[in-house]
Amino acid sequence: MDEQIGELQQQLATLNEALKKGTVFQSLGPRLGQLMDGIHRRRRTPVTLPDDQDGIEELLNTLRGRLENNQPLALSLKDLDRLLHHLASPNPAIRYNGINFTVYDALQQNALGVNDMVTLVNFLSRDEALFSHILEPTNAAIFGRAGSASLLAVALHFVAENDAQGMLDYNHLVNQVATYICLETDTRGFINQQGWAHAYAAIIDLLTVLAETDILPRADKLFLLMTLIERLKRLTTPLIYGENDRMATYFVTLTNRHPLYETALINALKQWRLAVARRRRPDNLAGWNQFFNRKRLSDALRLRNDASPKLKKYLNSTIDFLG
Repeated sequence: MDEQIGELQQQLATLNEALKKGTVFQSLGPRLGQLMDGIHRRRRTPVTLPDDQDGIEELLNTLRGRLENNQPLALSLKDLDRLLHHLASPNPAIRYNGINFTVYDALQQNALGVNDMVTLVNFLSRDEALFSHILEPTNAAIFGRAGSASLLAVALHFVAENDAQGMLDYNHLVNQVATYICLETDTRGFINQQGWAHAYAAIIDLLTVLAETDILPRADKLFLLMTLIERLKRLTTPLIYGENDRMATYFVTLTNRHPLYETALINALKQWRLAVARRRRPDNLAGWNQFFNRKRLSDALRLRNDASPKLKKYLNSTIDFLG
């Protein structure tokens, strides 16, 4: 894995630890932003895609047959690795209709034991799964990254359903998710002939599941909240495939749980608006994408009837003139 990613992982872990010790709070957003601004992107390199003719369809058919007969899957590590390797397939019939649905159905039918679920989480949260070609311009590796993030959210949900959270290393998970958010800049939704990428929908699903995890400290949830906001500020391509509605749900649900999150979100939104106002009218596509990404999110938040009174008051007090 890229040395730069390893360094970022360490920096994020140190910053999160400082948050837990109470030595950062007001400066958390700016510090996260500095880490993101310091990321150096790479030139494009060839993406090695899985060979969908290697028997994966036969394996999927076998697994589907077991599920239809209500049999436990008893996946070997080799078979699990094969399945998850094909999450990187650009063929949606294999990636989404095949692997995603099969694993989801297996979890839904309790066909996987608790140890298998934990193994699944560990596989999906590996560097190789979440960070493949992530420092490069938009590329086909997005399917593997987003597919891993999306399925990881599902797996974490079922681990919680089975009261097995104690078997997971949540410090590592939070750090991996934060690293992924810092690094992921591919905002594509549906891609012709290849189906959904939708990385930011997967990110919101992940954050939603982690926000609902009772054993996770508030500091971790705050850390992930602020990491997302700092990344959103810096995206220069549009989020237009329903991500803003999902984000609004995540933000409002979390802020309604504790005033700490409410205060952090409102302060972050204020700082974001000030930064946009200082730039005045953008003169390039990236600038306008940044402006309208924020505007679409603000509009989605305003539509939430369950937003807290303080959040509603702030949102209704702001008017954007640039559009």
